[in-house]
Amino acid sequence: MTRTTLPWFETLTDSAYALGAAAREARTALQAAKAAVAQYDLDRVRLLDGEITVPGLFTPPRPHDRAVMGIGKTLQECRNRMERLATDAALSYAYGTAWAILRVLDGQEPPRVELGLTAEGGLIIPAELAPIPPVIAGLDRWCDNAKFAKARERWWECDSAGEYASALDEQEYLADHEATEMHQALDVAQGEADAAYAYGVLAESALHFALLGARARHNHP
Repeated sequence: MTRTTLPWFETLTDSAYALGAAAREARTALQAAKAAVAQYDLDRVRLLDGEITVPGLFTPPRPHDRAVMGIGKTLQECRNRMERLATDAALSYAYGTAWAILRVLDGQEPPRVELGLTAEGGLIIPAELAPIPPVIAGLDRWCDNAKFAKARERWWECDSAGEYASALDEQEYLADHEATEMHQALDVAQGEADAAYAYGVLAESALHFALLGARARHNHP
């Protein structure tokens, strides 16, 4: 059976959808990791007083303490890892889909999203899209363009807050008000993964809009 070759805009759409699916999987995994950590919060778990004797140890170990704290530490490490994965997947979704929109509106026909990756698998942000994708011209007639602009603004706020917090953290001395500002900025920056994902969702819809012309030309040559 001969496999039908899909047109470039179909494989490009599949590519963007796969990035979104990856981001959703990572978000689900992060939620599960957070829930698992919460189960072993020491403010919620009543540690039992029982001890055991271990030859050579002066202070008798408490096995329940040891188990709960060991589990909590392992789960926290997992949560941290999931946060990095979720952030990377959300950014890949947002940057990758924006890259595709810009190519399509420029008249190009990329068969799939192109992303650079480091040797460790981390995202390399395209220079043309850094620090976040620019306002994209050519979407004026798209019904959700205003929502797209707001999503971009929110992402910009989170990214800028992260840069500001990093700049403050590099200083040798912080005044009290600067320390407060740094913590406030870090709180805002925590929302970057969610902001990038929300941008990616709208960007995927924008890509479908940008591809309407290509689909029409293919169906009615």
